[in-house]
Amino acid sequence: MAKFINSIVERHWGMEYFKEHVMAPEYDISRKKNEYSEFYAKHGFKVSLMYGDFFSKYSGIESDRYPSMDLIYFYMMPCLCRHDFMWAYVDKNLFSEFFHDVSQPETVVKCWNGIFYDSERKQISKQNAVDITIGEKCDLIIKPTVETMNGDNVVTLDNSGRDSVVAMFDRYGVNFIVQRKLKQHPDLARLNPSSFNTYRILTYRDIDKKVHFLDEISHIRIGGKGSAKDNLSSGGVACHIMPDGTLVDACTRYKSMKVYSMKSEYGVQDYKVPCFKAAADFAISLHQRLPYFDFIGWDVGILPDESPVFIEYNVIPGVEGPQSIAGPLFGKYLEEVMERVKIVRCDKVAYSRRTWPNGFDHKLLIG
Repeated sequence: MAKFINSIVERHWGMEYFKEHVMAPEYDISRKKNEYSEFYAKHGFKVSLMYGDFFSKYSGIESDRYPSMDLIYFYMMPCLCRHDFMWAYVDKNLFSEFFHDVSQPETVVKCWNGIFYDSERKQISKQNAVDITIGEKCDLIIKPTVETMNGDNVVTLDNSGRDSVVAMFDRYGVNFIVQRKLKQHPDLARLNPSSFNTYRILTYRDIDKKVHFLDEISHIRIGGKGSAKDNLSSGGVACHIMPDGTLVDACTRYKSMKVYSMKSEYGVQDYKVPCFKAAADFAISLHQRLPYFDFIGWDVGILPDESPVFIEYNVIPGVEGPQSIAGPLFGKYLEEVMERVKIVRCDKVAYSRRTWPNGFDHKLLIG
């Protein structure tokens, strides 16, 4: 019997993760569970075809190249990214430091490890921060800045008075940011005016250190009706963007994986998103500033003047959504990624602790 790089324990974890976090309740997991991908087998990994069976039902792309959850989280992600640096780099309060010259939501105040700063990065008191916030006349949002995902607790700030602002600051603790709300391009606003609708753009740095835009698996995220967030987990949908910027008609809702029609749901047909190439070039230029991460998911919006605006990035980007919309992860770069991944040996302690530090430290051995 062939010896595979990914262990039976890892494969079991991957299946349990799939059932708990990805799989639609009505999916029959037994259909392809005990059939395996020839593509991944040639690279030394045992990957059930149930992943491809599930995702292809929504993407319409049948393939044995859909990776398993254990392959993604125990091998691909740690191989491509310095996850021992991850939690510092994804602190939203650092975005304005990394990209100080880049268009992004304007900061009003930030609380960084319990210390308040104004928009000029000057340390201020909490009372000053409250005063500055009360003095703002435009709509504001408040969001946590560390250990966040899926837009959790990103809300419109109640700026009705000192007591309400203090209460919100206390609720958000020691790491949060207050920003001015953005206005989006009118063509995107007509898809759903209540949410700031963004492009999810995935970029990959290859072994020659060149950053590429993964144009096969980009999509737009559109908020649910009345929602201020564009996240799929908040009732929104995702729709595949073709390389020329045209939306396919099918759009998918998270977890239920139900497929809807853009024409019936949003009243658009043959719709082309604005400034898609500019957004992709923008993401590539930003990725070049982050040398420790070779695979990044970017949320990019388009302003009324047709310029791209950076919202945030993710160094463990959600991969379930893109695959259900547009096919196997990494597209034409998957072969190269697997050549990199198959020489990685995972520290077997890492998965039991659910931590995936990068190989440059001591949790992975590369080579």
